[in-house]
Amino acid sequence: MKRLALITLGVAALASFNVSAQSQAPRHAPTFAKDVASIMFNKCATCHRPGEVAPMSLMSYEDARPWAKAIRSKVVSREMPPWGADMSQTLPMRNDISLTQQEIDTIAAWVDGGVARGNSADMPPAPNFKTGWTAGTEPDLVLEMPVEFEIPAEGELGVQMFYSKVPWDEDRFAEIVELKPSNRAVLHHAGIYFVDIPEGARLENGRIIGPDGKVIGDRGSRGLPSTDSGLPGSSKLLSWVPGRGLDHHRADIGKRIPGGKYINWQLHYNPTGKPEKDRTKLGIWFNKVPVTHEVLIRQAGDPLATTRGGLSIYRAEGREVEYKADPGSTRRSRTTPNIPAYAEHWRLTGITPVTEDITLYAMSPHMHLRGKSLKWVIVYPDGREQTILNVPKFDFNWQFNYELKEPLKIPAGSKILGLGVYDNSVRNKWNPAPHLEVYWSEQSWDEMYQPFTEYSVDSQDLTVLKPVTQQQRR
Repeated sequence: MKRLALITLGVAALASFNVSAQSQAPRHAPTFAKDVASIMFNKCATCHRPGEVAPMSLMSYEDARPWAKAIRSKVVSREMPPWGADMSQTLPMRNDISLTQQEIDTIAAWVDGGVARGNSADMPPAPNFKTGWTAGTEPDLVLEMPVEFEIPAEGELGVQMFYSKVPWDEDRFAEIVELKPSNRAVLHHAGIYFVDIPEGARLENGRIIGPDGKVIGDRGSRGLPSTDSGLPGSSKLLSWVPGRGLDHHRADIGKRIPGGKYINWQLHYNPTGKPEKDRTKLGIWFNKVPVTHEVLIRQAGDPLATTRGGLSIYRAEGREVEYKADPGSTRRSRTTPNIPAYAEHWRLTGITPVTEDITLYAMSPHMHLRGKSLKWVIVYPDGREQTILNVPKFDFNWQFNYELKEPLKIPAGSKILGLGVYDNSVRNKWNPAPHLEVYWSEQSWDEMYQPFTEYSVDSQDLTVLKPVTQQQRR
């Protein structure tokens, strides 16, 4: 009887264990069609598709399957997709391509569960990208660099200056602009600015020839001064660096393309060991509704307002740095100490005065190989501080324009701090020469500090302007 009771208890215990085990058993593993494809199409395919910068396509199961383990490793470590911002210390961004923890877990479970294809009926439609434009649609207008430039196999090249006429007489506004190099491998960075050329000068093969027959506005003089059209910061259209080259503004907030001016194509090339060529294109998507405000672009230290007033300060390792601004242009100079050899945590801060109410839209950090981190902090008039963007591990290969999900109002009397940190030590695996001090210049082995800010001035009102018509876009 006692033995029967023990058997009965054992059977009951086993049954209980089986029920418990079944309740804790893992659910069916995710499939590519139902669970993973949508993630890759939304967060990966912009770069991972034929003709783009990524080394392999992820546009189908057949594309992704051979790379499954590598994909799992990269997404779990958050190396991919490459998104430098720490979102726990950053305002929400509308172009955030980072994966949520749930998306990471889904990809990991797909790989661990056998990398199943799934039911074809569950497969979402693949994104339809147009001719390689990151914006995903055909531009209203494409402008091309005036000449194809030949890059020598070796040597050190300064910034190349080319010029072309803006092909209309009246000011127009662009909602989206994108720079598209024909040869990414050689382009270090590029920028588009608007300038005036001297009276009596002419264009010849993309260069400006003065009345005396000599080339002016070349790389030796760093080009002609950029010409703001009304508000400081209006003369720059956009930048291209590895990871970015597309600026997507709001439907009713545009970037002014001034009629009658000249486009200054500023391009910095790096030789690759063999002769190369490039002819970069500019895609323009005009605003389709009336523009109320124009986007202005300034960097740390430049006053953000309709005037050039306000105290601009740089601090290097806690010491204030002399700052000079030419009141007739956007050109600036500062006497910044070089970064010492072996300095592991060298700090440079730009303090940007907000002298008039503004609305902030986006921020873009630019540094070189010693760049370690860059953070934007607003100090409001009442002393309150707010971190709006923190890039704790700056990566020269992936430089983003971080676009705020909701525009941020910043009152006059505030300050925007750009807190930059540089690593010139042996711990920095990208550092080409930790035993040397680092100079401030355009070459990759030198350094730059350019925390760019995109904003508009609240007092501006452009509602009298009308959207560009289809006829005007031709």
